[in-house]
Amino acid sequence: MIGRSPALLALLGRIASVAPTEATVLIRGERGTGKELVADAIHDGSRRRAGPFIKVNCAALPGELLASELFGHERGAFTGAHERQEGLLAAAHEGTLFLDEIGDLSNAGQAILLRFLQNREVRPIGARRPYQVDVRVIAATNKHLEKAMARGKFRADFYDRLQEVVVEVPPLRERREDIPLLVEHFLGIASARHGRPRPALRPEAWRALQGHDWPGNVRELEHTLSSVVTFAGPDPIRAWELWSRESPAVEAVGQSCAPAKSRTADEGSRLAAAEVTHPAAISVRQRAALDLVGRRGAVRPLDLMRRFGVSRETARQDLGLLVAAGFLRRDGAGRGVRYVDRRT
Repeated sequence: MIGRSPALLALLGRIASVAPTEATVLIRGERGTGKELVADAIHDGSRRRAGPFIKVNCAALPGELLASELFGHERGAFTGAHERQEGLLAAAHEGTLFLDEIGDLSNAGQAILLRFLQNREVRPIGARRPYQVDVRVIAATNKHLEKAMARGKFRADFYDRLQEVVVEVPPLRERREDIPLLVEHFLGIASARHGRPRPALRPEAWRALQGHDWPGNVRELEHTLSSVVTFAGPDPIRAWELWSRESPAVEAVGQSCAPAKSRTADEGSRLAAAEVTHPAAISVRQRAALDLVGRRGAVRPLDLMRRFGVSRETARQDLGLLVAAGFLRRDGAGRGVRYVDRRT
C-alpha cells in the first residue's frame, strides 16, 4: 500500500496489530479501496504466512453447488461427482481463508459458514465423518451489513462471528495526500504494461486529480491513469483529457471526414484558464465536451448522447451549464446547434 497520509498510516498500524493474532477479521470499506490488499497484508504478517491464502468470491458462489465448493465431496456423492474433490475450506488448512464480498452471500451460505466458524469442522458431501481444519478467516465487504440485518438479508449471529476485529479501509478522498504517490506509481505500471511513454501532466491536471472525489477510489484512479497512458499524445496531459476515453486517432478520422476548427496548443488558451479556475467542478460529461471542443472545434448534444447514453435534454443541460460558466457559447439553433469556445 502506497502513501504517507495519517489515514493510511493508521490503517497500517491496525494491520500490524491484528496480523500476528488468530482473530477473525472483518474488513470494511467502499469499492476499490484495496480491501484485498489489506487481507494480503494481514496474512503476510501472520504466523500463517507460509500457508495457503485462499480467496473466495462470495458473490460468485453458486447456490446449488455452495456446500460442494466449500466442503468438497466424495466420489459418487451426487450425479457428476466422478472424482473426490477437496473443498476450499480444506484447501486453506494452516493458512487463511479470505471471504470477499461477504455481504453478497446467500442466507444458505451464511448458515453453512456460521457452522464452520463455530466448530471449525469440514464434512465433505458423501463423507461419513467430519474432520477438523485449522483456518483463519478474513472477510471483506463494501455493504452496510447492519442495514442488511434489519432487512433480514444478513444473519445477526453470523455477523457477530465475523466482526471479532473490524478494520476500516479509508476512501481515497480521505487520503488525498497519497494521490501524487499513487499517480506516479500507476503511471509507471501503465507505461510498462502498454509499452507507451510515460506522459507528463500539466499542473491543472494534477489539481484535478487531487480535487476529484474518486467514488471508485484507488481502483478508479488506476483505471483512469491506464486510459491516460493508452491515449496520450506527445503533449502534457490537460485536466479534461484525464477523463477522455476516445483515442486521438479516432478523432482524426472524424476530422478528415468533416473539417472543423482545431485549437492551437496555446498556453494562454481560455479553456485551459477556465479549467485551472474550476477543475473539480466540471462533470465527466462536461470534461468530455471540452475535450471535443479542443480537438474538433465544436461539440453537439448528439455527441454526448451517443457517448454517454443520456437524453437530449440532459446533454443540453450539461452544455448549457458550460455556457453559463463562460466556457462555451452557442452557435446556431434547433437540432443544428453547436457549442464552441466562447472567444472563437
